[in-house]
Amino acid sequence: MAGLSAWQNTHASPGRFIQPGQMTLINQAVLKQCVGQDGGASTDPFLTDPRDCHFDPKALLCTGGNMPPACLTAEQVTTMRNYYAGTIDPVNGQVINPGSERGNETDNVLALGLAFSEQLPEPAFDGLFYWVFGPSFGYPAGAVNFANFDFHHDVDTVDDRLAAVLNADSSDLGAFRAHGGKLIMYHGWADPLIPSPSSINYFNALVANDISGFQQAGFAGNDRAALGRTQNYARLFMVPGMYHCSGGPGPNTFDALTPLVTWVETGVAPQTITATKFVNDTPPAVQMTRPLCVFPGVAKYTGSGSTSIAANFTCVADENDFNQTPAPQYGP
Repeated sequence: MAGLSAWQNTHASPGRFIQPGQMTLINQAVLKQCVGQDGGASTDPFLTDPRDCHFDPKALLCTGGNMPPACLTAEQVTTMRNYYAGTIDPVNGQVINPGSERGNETDNVLALGLAFSEQLPEPAFDGLFYWVFGPSFGYPAGAVNFANFDFHHDVDTVDDRLAAVLNADSSDLGAFRAHGGKLIMYHGWADPLIPSPSSINYFNALVANDISGFQQAGFAGNDRAALGRTQNYARLFMVPGMYHCSGGPGPNTFDALTPLVTWVETGVAPQTITATKFVNDTPPAVQMTRPLCVFPGVAKYTGSGSTSIAANFTCVADENDFNQTPAPQYGP
């Protein structure tokens, strides 16, 4: 759904395309407004917690004699606002899939983000829709096709056919937990393909199994107790500045397997995982290290020492940030 929505967003009209170089322009504007306000260092080329950033792409709207790619047209502003908003039911406004976080804007097509989607003649990963609508889905003349797919009516049609097979939205890990299983999740905060709130929403759904009326994982009251019970078997680590599973401007290389083995074999759960950013993403020269914190904690600069050394950051309790959550029928 997210890939289909992203493709429609940029292909709605020729004026909606984001031109080469403009994603970098937007990213620079995001960092200028928001970097260092979320626990990270003011010199970081990435955001530590993008949910603290409320950059509006309208700030780059072309005025006077300015023209793209040095600024954004009104149509391009719409594209980027939709990019951050996510996959939305156009009639009732319900969230079907969360939007991309600010700070993940990149012109690198290998990051599988908007720049990648724009270059495709039809949406990425849309083969599953052919199982529902047949080969006509791939033709603009088809009754339901990739260009006219209706996110108010057609999502239910797809779910009726494929949800039981494809929707991995169950948060019932009771058997896994009872067996003594341990789970480490991670997600790049700058993932341009799968919106990073997706993993947060799933983790929150695990916590929700332990508390009635739960909304977001937090450190206070009953939330804290439920969070603790969940963290006894499942822990989430959000990775600042990392793209889809790897790459990106942040510390994107780390070992999550050894802490998992240690947790299972000795009962000692990981509190932090040290992540490394290599120069040009190629070992052995190290550009920086940074601690990855157990969610919902975030890494905060202590205020002294090099911002390139993980020891100068500490994990702190974060405020209860807003997280874009899909409507109940669309899963965690």
